[in-house]
Amino acid sequence: MPEEGWKTAGEISDLFEPSGIVPGDQAERSELSTAADGRHRAFQRRSFTGIIAESFRLYGRGFPSFFALSLLIALPSLGFQLSWACIHFSEGELVTTTTRVASAVAVVMVAAILVSWPIFVGGLQFAVADLTAGRRIQLRDVLRRAVNHWPRVARLSLVVYGSYIFWTLLPLLAVLAVASVPSVWSILFALLALAGQVFMVGRLFINFMFWQQASTLGGLEGTEALQESRELARSRVQAPALERPLWRGVLLASLWLVVLILVSIAIELPFLLVRLQGITNFDDAYAMMKRLSEATVPDAMTIATYVLSSLVHAALRPLLGIAFVVLYFDAKDRP
Repeated sequence: MPEEGWKTAGEISDLFEPSGIVPGDQAERSELSTAADGRHRAFQRRSFTGIIAESFRLYGRGFPSFFALSLLIALPSLGFQLSWACIHFSEGELVTTTTRVASAVAVVMVAAILVSWPIFVGGLQFAVADLTAGRRIQLRDVLRRAVNHWPRVARLSLVVYGSYIFWTLLPLLAVLAVASVPSVWSILFALLALAGQVFMVGRLFINFMFWQQASTLGGLEGTEALQESRELARSRVQAPALERPLWRGVLLASLWLVVLILVSIAIELPFLLVRLQGITNFDDAYAMMKRLSEATVPDAMTIATYVLSSLVHAALRPLLGIAFVVLYFDAKDRP
């Protein structure tokens, strides 16, 4: 065969074009390269302090978008709190118009929370992934992807939170069943039931640690997502405790919970101190509590407490989710 008919591989322009990309489409090739490079940067090992530092870095860069996503939950939660404070049922009395309206609003707010929660969960994962890949957060695009994943996240939410509710209520119902007959055996049974509750909730936390990331970023459905979550949580069993995803997840959740409790106390304590001014004995305190509980609508100070608490919680809520996405990327970087 004559050599003039031969060509080198580099002279064939279409040979090494990525599948599905039109030759010459530089913009799409650049986007694909950026996504792949971002994925490479995301899946990397970090120390525990490095995970916390990276979480705060991403939180600061995307705070407006994270806060907007969190408002999807915070606003209906605030509406539920305010409407619940206006609901009052008294035996032998007619239900007031305020109670009827507040009850209807409360039902609507609960429905809004249930609908918005999968969107918040999915949107948070995609927003963190975009920032990790070096891309700016496009809130509209993040919401679109979260809505597309809503059925998958909603189904898994039913399984995950339903399991927590079941294994929380079952032991409590067992304790209440034997509480009416106090004895040494009933006390032992109650302690055993509570110990079982702690054990089961701990097991569920381990198995469900990465279900949000596996179902959104991992693109897995149902049992596959839960299996991926369990395997990642139980990985690196030979590593020191602080290098295992399990212990890191426990510490991150515990630290966030402590911060949330301290912040909640810091928010509500000044309002409580203002209310306690002029109260010198128990009778005055009891009268104040009774007056607040019997009020048909919450007063200005109560509303201010609800609003400020909701806004602060909305600001803090994404931080735990961000940390677990970073931990998920760390766990995915397997040897």
